[in-house]
Formats: sequence, structure tokens, C-alpha cells
Amino acid sequence: MAKYYSPQGNIEVWETKPDGYYTVEEWQELHPAPLPPEPTKEEKLAQLVAQYEADKAEILKYYADAIIHGDSDLMAELKEEMTELDEQYATDYEALKGEE
Repeated sequence: MAKYYSPQGNIEVWETKPDGYYTVEEWQELHPAPLPPEPTKEEKLAQLVAQYEADKAEILKYYADAIIHGDSDLMAELKEEMTELDEQYATDYEALKGEE
């Protein structure tokens, strides 16, 4: 016994495939799952902010460790990385805000 879709889309169990019916694979090919909706501008902005905050927290964690260990070279690297992150965030945020 196998599952087949009727022409109306009802799944049914038959010993052999009736005329006009579709296998599960055939039905899925003819009726693909809909694509997820495009995120809204607000959702994209929220995702950008969340990623920025996560990246910033990681840099700050390493910066605090560099301070404790007196590693001024690492502190300088992380300061530069934070500046780059801030600049990229500002650019991406403005681009998203301008989307229609």
C-alpha cells in the first residue's frame, strides 16, 4: 500500500496508483512549498542591531581581557576592529533605513 494524492490534493492510500493520481514526489514537484516571506524593513533592522550587539560584546570581552593582561597591542587591534564594526554598522543601518 502506498500514498497517492488525488487530483483534488487529498492524500489517499491505494494498492496501485489510480489514473490521474500523483505520487508524493510528483505532487510535491507540482506544488512546491511557498517561499518564506521577505523580512520587513523592521525585521532586517532588528537583525542588524542584534548582530551588531553580539559582535560588539565579543570585542568588548576580548578588550577587557587585554586590559587585565596589559596587552596594549591587542587593545589597539581591538579598538581598530571596533571602529570598523561601528562604521560598517552605520553604513548598513542607513542603507536599510533608506529601503522602500
